[in-house]
Amino acid sequence: MGESEIDVDALQEEVSQIKDAMGLEDRYQSQFYLWLVYGGLVALASGASQFIVLNELPGWYHPIAWFGFVGVAGFVQWLREDKGGEQSADAKPNIQLQFGAVFAYYLVIVAATGVLPSAGYLIESAVIFGMTVGLVGVGYVVIGSSLAAYYIRKRDRYVFYAGGLWMFGLAIAIPVVPFLRTWGYAVFGGLYMAHSAAAYLLLRG
Repeated sequence: MGESEIDVDALQEEVSQIKDAMGLEDRYQSQFYLWLVYGGLVALASGASQFIVLNELPGWYHPIAWFGFVGVAGFVQWLREDKGGEQSADAKPNIQLQFGAVFAYYLVIVAATGVLPSAGYLIESAVIFGMTVGLVGVGYVVIGSSLAAYYIRKRDRYVFYAGGLWMFGLAIAIPVVPFLRTWGYAVFGGLYMAHSAAAYLLLRG
């Protein structure tokens, strides 16, 4: 392959971008605080779901609680999003679309488990929630991998991989551990808030 077949300028720019891999705080200064926003609102949504389970309220209360609280976080993120065209001109993965598609599978889970014979309120709720936590874990792994295309440093991406790992473990445990069948929402909310706070503190600077 001759030099004429290689876009030297594009190659040099690509190498330069890779060398200049940045942290999330540096690249998205207006949104880095969302670690704390999502951490707090997810904890509140988990608390609402825990209340629903303890009082054996109808299962459709859960989506209202989650889409309500997490929707607020998403709206805040949208308001602070950098609308510049720098990234839109590149062939980058759409992270919001990827995570949304993964989490949309929650509706499939609810529909599928709804036709199964009832196994009791707590077990049915725990199975659905365990699958949902697993889906969020998948979303975190997808995000962590996709951020490489934006030249985000490994340390920041590993935080998403770590989140995916503990969510996978919790997702497996929720339906089978009696304590988690009842208190799984509170445990998830606490762990998620701790993970988000740790990410915010560890990744600054």
